[in-house]
Amino acid sequence: MLRLILQVKNKRLRVRQVSPHESLVHPKIWNNEIEFEYSADSDYMMAWTSLLPDLDSKDANRFLNMVGARYPMSENFLKLQAICPELTYPVDVPEWVFYGGTFNPWHKGHQACLNLLPEDLTCFILPDNSPHKELRELNPVVTILELSTKARFSQNQYLVPSFILNKKTNPTVEWIEVIKKRFPFQELSLLIGFDSLENLPSWTRVEDLLPLLKRLYVISRLEDDTRREMALKRIKDISSELEIIFLGRHEFEKLSSTELRSK
Repeated sequence: MLRLILQVKNKRLRVRQVSPHESLVHPKIWNNEIEFEYSADSDYMMAWTSLLPDLDSKDANRFLNMVGARYPMSENFLKLQAICPELTYPVDVPEWVFYGGTFNPWHKGHQACLNLLPEDLTCFILPDNSPHKELRELNPVVTILELSTKARFSQNQYLVPSFILNKKTNPTVEWIEVIKKRFPFQELSLLIGFDSLENLPSWTRVEDLLPLLKRLYVISRLEDDTRREMALKRIKDISSELEIIFLGRHEFEKLSSTELRSK
């Protein structure tokens, strides 16, 4: 069984493996797969992503499952909260921004989206299978390691593996509904590119999704004023209360994960 010491510092998870001769004072069990203890001491601990290369495939995936459960969009959030509330992400800011995608591969356009988002906003980066694309078999551990290596997250941006282990498409409306039910007063927003804004009317149950959202933060993607006005009208016809904020342009708008994969 994988044995870990865990600690949260500035809302970020830190970890170390338990040595073979070390005893846990107050051990807890996660899914009958991980024995762990929460510590207030962060000495000799590493960022949670740094542990993944040291684990075999099964243990790495089990650890991803546990880390994903820290966050309120996980189906296991309440379970982990009951076992060890210190590990779960604290609900202490009024707005959560979600940035989802396959990110296969992560590129400078994705990074530009994070860079344009105001730094005071809390943003969860959610690698996932897109319901609008062909389902691909991704290696969750490799995906998370790639993102943790290539992406640069600001103080309030968090890499969240809550969905990456699911081998199914995951429409946004389904998990947004779960979060809104658990936290009815929390403001929920999305960070998206303009191409996603244009395609938003085709999203699964978009008429149910948009009223649950407070804002859309939109990054330009080669659009002109006419396309922007048309996209805004289509969205406002579905939800007139939704606030849409355009964050600006960047030099990597032409980059596409699909084209990068083809090369």
